[in-house]
This record gives sequence, C-alpha cells and structure tokens, in this order.
Amino acid sequence: MKRKVVSVSLPENYLRKLEKLTEGENKSRSQLIRELLDKYETDEIWQDIYKWGDETQAKFNIKSEEDVLRIIND
Repeated sequence: MKRKVVSVSLPENYLRKLEKLTEGENKSRSQLIRELLDKYETDEIWQDIYKWGDETQAKFNIKSEEDVLRIIND
C-alpha cells in the first residue's frame, strides 16, 4: 500500500487526547488515526441505514413487530 505523509494541526487538548489514546491502545498515531477514519466511515454507513429504516417506518406506518409481519405476509 502506497503511503503519503500528512501534516495535521491540532489544538493542545486534542493532541493530549491523541497521545493518551495511543499510549492506552499501544498504537502509533498513524494507526490510531486510520482506525478512527475507518470508524467514522462505518458510522456514516450506519447513519444511512438508520435513516432508511426511519423512512421505511414512516412510509409503511410501522409501529410494532406485528406491523412488520403483516407487511411481509401481505
């Protein structure tokens, strides 16, 4: 995997948080930031899924598991 160096500016309190996390997790800054970016991307995907679920619930007026079963079996 080809890598590029990126410079990031952080306020002092965020740098302390980053250092505390790297020490606690026994990971490098780079590894931790990669993992945080992956988690952010996963969270965004879940937010899309929740939004779709809310829209589906409203569209079909779903209020209970029985409503889901009724829709599936119709």
